[in-house]
Amino acid sequence: MIRSPSDSYAPVTGARLSCRAWIGACVLLVVLTWVPVLGIHLRNMSVADSGTGTLIAVFPPTSSTRDLLRSIAQADGLPVQPVRWMPGTWIAESGETGFAGRLRERGAWGVYSPKLLNLRQVLSCTGMVAPPP
Repeated sequence: MIRSPSDSYAPVTGARLSCRAWIGACVLLVVLTWVPVLGIHLRNMSVADSGTGTLIAVFPPTSSTRDLLRSIAQADGLPVQPVRWMPGTWIAESGETGFAGRLRERGAWGVYSPKLLNLRQVLSCTGMVAPPP
């Protein structure tokens, strides 16, 4: 059918993605690419049960500060400072062998090397940068 120039065309609806859909797709892409990288990083930074020295202990975020400090003390360690942006996470230290295992026995979900918070160390898992010396 031939139309005259005065006929209006209705816009095609649904042919373009909304801004919300684009943002959702971008967030999904970031999550799908970074979750494996962070999983590998956590595995690489995990400390064996015999670990000692300065460590990062991750406890359940619902634990009270008093319980966290008690758990660190019972593991023969000294709390250094909390990690501000990660609830239930403390930097602790001990010179006695087996500190990491004792933290796990007292409720820590994970015990990690202090390099856990190093962005260069995270990116080295991806091959984007060389690992720090």
